Amino acid sequence: MPQIAFIGECMLELSGAQPGTVFGAAKLGFAGDTLNAATYMARTSRLLDHDAKDNAAYITALGVDAYSNAMLSAWQSDGIATGLVRQIEGALPGLYTIQTDHNGERSFSYWRDQAAAKQVLGGGHDAKIKSAFATFSGLYLSGISLAILSPEDRLKMIDLVGAFSQQGGKVYFDTNHRPRLWQDDKTAIAAYQAIAPLCDTILPTFDDDAALFGDTSPIQTGRRWLKTGAKQVIVKSGGDPTYWCDHDDHFGTITPPTITDIVDTTSAGDSFNGAFLAAKSHGKSTENAITIAQKVAGRVICRHGALVDISDLVLD
Repeated sequence: MPQIAFIGECMLELSGAQPGTVFGAAKLGFAGDTLNAATYMARTSRLLDHDAKDNAAYITALGVDAYSNAMLSAWQSDGIATGLVRQIEGALPGLYTIQTDHNGERSFSYWRDQAAAKQVLGGGHDAKIKSAFATFSGLYLSGISLAILSPEDRLKMIDLVGAFSQQGGKVYFDTNHRPRLWQDDKTAIAAYQAIAPLCDTILPTFDDDAALFGDTSPIQTGRRWLKTGAKQVIVKSGGDPTYWCDHDDHFGTITPPTITDIVDTTSAGDSFNGAFLAAKSHGKSTENAITIAQKVAGRVICRHGALVDISDLVLD
């Protein structure tokens, strides 16, 4: 059975083939923070155990169209369970475009107001998700998973996560804060703080939390989340050391390998999270799991795109 279910949004991705241009040849793909994490959990698990399968499930809503069906097929080919994907007649996935300038800097434009993923808890699907709790041991979501929902569905999501936690499930959360998706910072902070006490592990990026909460160091970020009731916090800081701490007063830092050929930082944090969860699910210690996650993220940022091949990566 899948070990962890990832819930959130995956969108179509349109990226230009020629830097500095917005029209002309383009590549169509798909990506989304929670889907990226699920993918790298599945791929890392296979690196740790070639026979690993069914260790990640994805929960979202899509349409019943060619693009949605192609996304589903791709996820299934990656070993991700899709039985809890809601398909809605007449709905479509969200879309975003990537523009790259001549210096390699990227900017994004989004079309997601009517995205199917916003309806993931509608039509009684929340009850179907809740009834499937016994089939997985962990639930992963992000700030984006919460931000795309209506205020009513956001409360429903928090209640759903609470019910999962009360049944003994482990909750994993990455703030992954995107200000443009929220009405204001106060609303975002309230949602994050409602989720935090339910969490086994929070995996924030320091820059995101520093901007939202005013943290001045990864240590402050980690300790602040512990005070909310989270059991463990892993604070990602790009190329700087990863700080971790837990409610038993264990803590430390792990320095990532130096990467000199970075080409695209898209999905760096998502791949770290997925790989970390894969390593933990295979019995690795927190320190070893962080080291493995850093290696996977280090490979990802040396390739273009959110989802890249890591099959030749050596983790041991």
